[in-house]
Amino acid sequence: MTNTLPMTRFLRNAALAATLMLPLPAFAQTDDGNDAAMEAVTAESFPGALLAGQSAAFDNDLDRAIAYFRRALQYRPNDTGTNNQLFIALIFNGDLESAATQAENTTDEPQLVPLRDLSLALTAMSREDYDDALARLDAFGGSALDELVAELLKAWALTGKDEPDAALADIDALEGPPWFNLFKNYNAGAIAALSGDTARARTYFNAALADREGGMTAPDTMLKTVIGLAAIEQQAGNTRKALDTVSVAETYGLNSAVLDPIRERIEAGAPVEGLPQSTSAGAAGVLFQVAAALNQGTSDDIVSLYLALSDALSPEEPDVLYLRGVVAAANNKPERALAYFSRIPEDAIQYRLAELQQGLALAELERTDEAIDMFYALIEDAPDDRRGYLALSSVLSAEKRFAEMADVLDRAADRIGAVAAPEDWSVFYRRGIAYERLKEWDKAEPNFLRALELYPNQPQVLNYLGYSWIDQGMNLEKGLDLINQAVDQRPDDGYIVDSLGWAYYRLGRYEDAMRELERAVSLDTGDPTINDHLGDAYWQMGRKLEAIYQWNKALASEPEEDLVPAIREKIAHGLVANDENAANPLAKSPEGDGDTVKTP
Repeated sequence: MTNTLPMTRFLRNAALAATLMLPLPAFAQTDDGNDAAMEAVTAESFPGALLAGQSAAFDNDLDRAIAYFRRALQYRPNDTGTNNQLFIALIFNGDLESAATQAENTTDEPQLVPLRDLSLALTAMSREDYDDALARLDAFGGSALDELVAELLKAWALTGKDEPDAALADIDALEGPPWFNLFKNYNAGAIAALSGDTARARTYFNAALADREGGMTAPDTMLKTVIGLAAIEQQAGNTRKALDTVSVAETYGLNSAVLDPIRERIEAGAPVEGLPQSTSAGAAGVLFQVAAALNQGTSDDIVSLYLALSDALSPEEPDVLYLRGVVAAANNKPERALAYFSRIPEDAIQYRLAELQQGLALAELERTDEAIDMFYALIEDAPDDRRGYLALSSVLSAEKRFAEMADVLDRAADRIGAVAAPEDWSVFYRRGIAYERLKEWDKAEPNFLRALELYPNQPQVLNYLGYSWIDQGMNLEKGLDLINQAVDQRPDDGYIVDSLGWAYYRLGRYEDAMRELERAVSLDTGDPTINDHLGDAYWQMGRKLEAIYQWNKALASEPEEDLVPAIREKIAHGLVANDENAANPLAKSPEGDGDTVKTP
C-alpha cells in the first residue's frame, strides 16, 4: 500500500536525512581552498585543528572546515569522528572524488551509511562504472523519497550501459504515491529522447505535462518537461504544438520570465535546449529536481547536499546555479548568491531572473547605486516585465526614496493599463505604500483598493489598508475587520498580529491591545516596534515597570533612528495624557511583499 502524503512530508523520514544528525552543520561552497589549507597548517594540536574545523563548519566555510579536519587527522589519523566529519564536509562541498577516497576511513554509523552509498554510486556514475553504481544504489533506500531517487538514478545508470529499454521498464514498474508520477514521466521522457526514441519521449512528456498537481508541487520539473516536449515538437517541425506546450505551462503559474525566452526561441526558429545530453547530466537532473521540489527557501541540508552533488555531476548547469543562488540569498549569503547568479550565461532561460536576483543581492551588500542602475536598465530592456519595477521599488523603499518609488510604480501601472491581471496586485499594493509614506492618502487608498480587487483577501493588503484607516480615525469597524481577516490567514505572523494589537490600542481597547501585542512579541521576539507598542499598552494598563522594560528592550533592538527620541522620552517620562505615539510606523510592509522575484 503506497503512502499518499505530500512529497515534502517525506523529508522527515528519509533515511538520508538521518545522516545530518552527525555533528556537522549545513555547508555552502567557498572559493578560497588554497588559502584555507595554508591557514590550517598553523593549527599546532589536534584539539585546536578540530575545533577550528568545527567552527568553520558552523560558519558555512567549507574549504576551511575541510582544511582543518585534514590538519587534525595529521595528528590523529585514525580518529573516527574527524574522519566521518571530513567525509561529510567533502560531500557537501561536491567533491565526489575526494569523498570516495575518504569513504574508506569512515565508520558504519547507521546515519552515515546511506550518504556513503549514494556518494559512491554517484562517483561510479561519473567514472562510467555503471555496474558499480547499480550495486551501490541497490543498497540506498528506505523512505519513499530515497526510493524514488535510487530508482531514477538506476534508470540513468542503465541508460549509460546502453540499456534504455530496461531503464524505461524499471521506471514504469516503480510504484509510489501520486507525486512520483511527474518525476517518473519526465525522466522516462528524457531517457527516451537521449536514446533517440522520439515517439516514446513525446508520450512520457505529454503525460507529465498533463499532471497539473505535480506541476504545482514541483514547478522546476514541470519547466524541464516543457523544455523537453517543446524541443521535440520543434525538431519535428511542429511549431504550433511547441508553442502550445508553453501556453499550457502558463496555466500552472510557471514564471513568465523563463517561459518567454522559450517562446521567443520557438518563434525565431532557434533550437530549444535543455534536455540532458549525457548520463551524468541526467543523474544530476534527478538530484536537482528533488532539491528544487523540497526547497522552501530555508537552510535545508538535504537541498544543499543534492544541489552540491548535482553540480558535481554536471557542472555549470544554469538551473542548478540559479537555485543555489536563491538558497544562498534566502540564507543571508548575498555575496555567495551573487557569485552563483553571475555565472549563468546570457543564453540561459534563467538569465533574466538571475539579473533580477543579482540586483537584490547587490542591494543586500549595500551596493545600492549599482543595484538601482541595474534595475533601471532591466526596466528599459523589458518595460512590460513587472518584476523589474517591483525589485527596484523594494530597494528604493529600503532607502526611503518614496517619491522615486512612487514614480517607478506609476510607470509600471501605465504599462499595465486599464485591464490588469490578478498577479498585478503587487504593483498597486506597493504603489499604495509609496503614496502612504509620502502622506498622500488620496492617492494611496485607491491603490490598496485596486490591489484587493485583483487579489481579494490578500493578508498584507488587508493589514495595511485596515490599519491605515484606523490610524486616521476613519472606517474604524471596517478597518478592524480587515485586520482580523489578515490575522485569520496569518495567525503566526508577528507583524500582522502587532497590527491588530496596535489597532486595538488606537481604539482605546487597551486590554485587547495588550493581549494581542503580547502574542506578537512571542511570535517575533526581535522586532523593536512590537516591543515599543507593548510598552505603550502596559503603561495604559498601569503596568509601568513592565512598560519601561519593553521600551528599553525596543531601544536595545536598534529601532529606526526617527523612533529613538520618542522611545527615550517615554523611558524618561512615561506616556503623557492622550499620547497617541504618533512617531511609530503604522502598518507593516516587509520588503519583498508582492512576490518581487519568484523561482520558476
